[in-house]
Amino acid sequence: MTSAITLRAMTVEEFQAFRARAESEYADAHVAAGEWPAERARELAASETDALLPQGAQTPKMLLLTAEAESDGVVGRVWVGLEHERRSGAWIYDIEIDDAHRGKGYGRALLSAVEELVLRHGSDAIGLNVFADNEIARALYDSSGYQASSLHMRKPLR
Repeated sequence: MTSAITLRAMTVEEFQAFRARAESEYADAHVAAGEWPAERARELAASETDALLPQGAQTPKMLLLTAEAESDGVVGRVWVGLEHERRSGAWIYDIEIDDAHRGKGYGRALLSAVEELVLRHGSDAIGLNVFADNEIARALYDSSGYQASSLHMRKPLR
């Protein structure tokens, strides 16, 4: 259905655009989930990103990669940490396929490429977080063998 993808390091410009978009989407997802107040969400997202990437795209043990397909060029991006301070194994902080390239199998191809890369770096497990309302991503992860390791639940009282 789709050609294979290759991974390469993000350029400075790609990283800046990725970070701005990822922080905005992360903040919005936390607000939608009822976890963060809207007025502080952008600040909280930026603070978490700063803590995880103190040296930006050059932070050791963090891989910020662009996914390219021979037939379509740049199709997506991924941010993966080779270690996580509270979890065993690698961690996918963000993974995205551009809207124009969704539904072509690139999400599965990117996930597979990241898993192979993490194995080559010596990790034997990989984890990620997905918000409950992201049904398409959850279906991809379920069908790719990911299993729930924890579940946060919330009930609005008003």
